[in-house]
Amino acid sequence: IQQALKTPFVSFSSNLFNDAAVAMPTPIGDDIPSQTVSTAMKNGWAWKIPLTARYGNGYVYSSSFCSADEAERELREHLGLLDSPTPARHLKMKIGRVTKHWNRNCLAVGLAQGFIEPLEATALLFIQQTASAFVEALEAGDVSEAAHERFNERVNQHFEGTRDYIVTHYKTNSRSDTEYWRANASNENLSEPLKQLFGFWMAGKPIAGDVGRQTIGKGYPVFSWYCIMSGMGIFPDAHTLRAPTPSEARYKMSEIDNLLQRSALNFVKQRDLLADIPPKRREDALQIYFW
Repeated sequence: IQQALKTPFVSFSSNLFNDAAVAMPTPIGDDIPSQTVSTAMKNGWAWKIPLTARYGNGYVYSSSFCSADEAERELREHLGLLDSPTPARHLKMKIGRVTKHWNRNCLAVGLAQGFIEPLEATALLFIQQTASAFVEALEAGDVSEAAHERFNERVNQHFEGTRDYIVTHYKTNSRSDTEYWRANASNENLSEPLKQLFGFWMAGKPIAGDVGRQTIGKGYPVFSWYCIMSGMGIFPDAHTLRAPTPSEARYKMSEIDNLLQRSALNFVKQRDLLADIPPKRREDALQIYFW
């Protein structure tokens, strides 16, 4: 769609610095963890994804701050594979989106329409939402130019809202040990909706209405914004905050942690669960996925 139809591409490189990755596998033991682990590195972050036969590992980084060789060496050190013959795979990432995902008689889906670095693993979600929106347009029987514009605006808002959420991870970081992290913290290339959200949050004002009205809410709901801001330790000045209500004050983190630990005892191990999925349930899951 970019080559034949000359559809313009909007780069997010001034917002998100990461544009490359290096990946390599490592063995996995008998137990399969139920979570992906992300670890901050000197010039980006590393992922560790448990699979049934191995761990998938990788390092997403900015080529403006380190070379491919430096990134591979850092990943090998991180994994304890500095002298290992295990090969590494290097990837380049073009971060941004096209202006028109539906252009004339062509629909761009997946990497053809754009990509945002995988910190929140949003690529499959973009595919699903683009396909669903296109099906809705076709079922409505409207393929007019106005329908094209509404569709493209909807998908673009989802890309931009997601971009702003990913940007927030980097903008709010508290590291200062490398130029990469300092540059992210000082980056002022923020969208107007994100600047406004930061302003509301730091002033102790409710953000739910603002998130709902702005394109920033098309990527992640307000609950996710509460999680990222508080999770990164970003809070308004104490004098702007109200005291908790009695219903809010009754919650204690120690009690919540204890409940979660006790609840986890009810679940079987991950590998046992995956090995014991009934064929009918697998078939139903595949049908839902392929739909």
